[in-house]
Amino acid sequence: MINFLDESFVIAICFIIFIYFSYKPIKKAIIASLDAKITEIKTKLAESEKLREDAKQLLSEVEKEMSSFEESNKIFLANAQSSTDRLIELKSKEMDLLIARKKDSATKSIENESAKASIMMQNEFTNNVMNLVKKYLKDTDNNYTSNEDFINKFITKK
Repeated sequence: MINFLDESFVIAICFIIFIYFSYKPIKKAIIASLDAKITEIKTKLAESEKLREDAKQLLSEVEKEMSSFEESNKIFLANAQSSTDRLIELKSKEMDLLIARKKDSATKSIENESAKASIMMQNEFTNNVMNLVKKYLKDTDNNYTSNEDFINKFITKK
């Protein structure tokens, strides 16, 4: 039978009473600690959710800026291509005009040189004919007329 006054029994009862009275404060401390951890985790979760939303917003803004940049880049390239095409067309027209002017200038220069050469040949031919006629007249002893009379005589006959 159990002896209620036995010291092991009294220690066991005291231990059970100790556990019973210490259970409530320990339970409150454990629950408070767990509540603090839960609150801390909820706070961190809320912060991470806020960071996630901020990151989404930043990503959206960056994508909009990238899209805007790409559009600006396309417009810039189109304008540059258009300007280049216009410049090429303008320079081509200028080159065509320059070539046409050079061609006209060369044609006029050739015509002038041709006219000069023709005049020189006519003068040389005239001088040669005159010298031949003089020589003929000298050889035939027909020197009764002067050069001017002779020329006037031939000119009026024509």
